[in-house]
Amino acid sequence: MANTNSKFYTNKDMARICGVSEASMTNLVKSLELAPVKTGKYGRKYYNSKALEKVKDHYRNKAKPSINSSKSATKDDIIKQQQSHIEDLQAQIKILNQQLEVKDSQIEIQNEQLKQNTQLLSQAHILTLQAQKSNDGEEEDKVKKRPAPISDNSHGWLWKMFH
Repeated sequence: MANTNSKFYTNKDMARICGVSEASMTNLVKSLELAPVKTGKYGRKYYNSKALEKVKDHYRNKAKPSINSSKSATKDDIIKQQQSHIEDLQAQIKILNQQLEVKDSQIEIQNEQLKQNTQLLSQAHILTLQAQKSNDGEEEDKVKKRPAPISDNSHGWLWKMFH
């Protein structure tokens, strides 16, 4: 009995009917070793309805997970990934908080040292001023108590050499 359905299909047509890409259809045609019924202009290959049925059977028999289980599995996977990412970020936050605590303590120590240095500098300044005042008073006393300068001519050459 002759085939009354004389419709022919290209790889592109079969891919559109089965809902796959043209490249996938080309690979499937090769793997199923489907022979084209005729070759058209520019080397285009045409397949009959029997070839189309073989392709449809292949995709029907191909193990497909149920839509609900794949979606829920995908959602669960995404949730697990997000939880893992959150845990990583929380660990990073803990590390950063510890580093901040160390830095805060270092800053407090440096502030204390700065206060001590400021106090010491202030005390040193006060002591310097007091020393200058006492030196100024002593110099005035020395000037008052100092005997009149002796002229250089009154001393001999030996004295001039050693003084």
